[in-house]
Amino acid sequence: MDPVQPKPKQIVVDVQNRLMQIIWADGHESIYEFGELRRACPCAECQPWVHGVGAVGDTPESVRQAVGELKSASDVTLVGTYAINLRWADGHASGIYSFEYLASLCPCEEHSARRSSAGHES
Repeated sequence: MDPVQPKPKQIVVDVQNRLMQIIWADGHESIYEFGELRRACPCAECQPWVHGVGAVGDTPESVRQAVGELKSASDVTLVGTYAINLRWADGHASGIYSFEYLASLCPCEEHSARRSSAGHES
């Protein structure tokens, strides 16, 4: 994937299998599990737990239990030309997932190996 400006060519939401597929402009394909996307929510409320700090009004257990359910493909909306917003079944909807962030989370073997060799497994 282009490390400078990743752009999706197609986003497919598979509610039944709890997966979101992004086919990037360069042809690379990323398949994300809803649960992993929910736990990786980039909003200010969730990120402190990801980094082990904590957040007011939330607990690590509630973040872990947010298994990540989207009720329909309409729960995924574009934010300008740079991101998507996901409206989770648990009511959480403040995370804006930039395409750059999503590209950095790509769970494919190639990108997972790069993160591991760089010393920061996501």
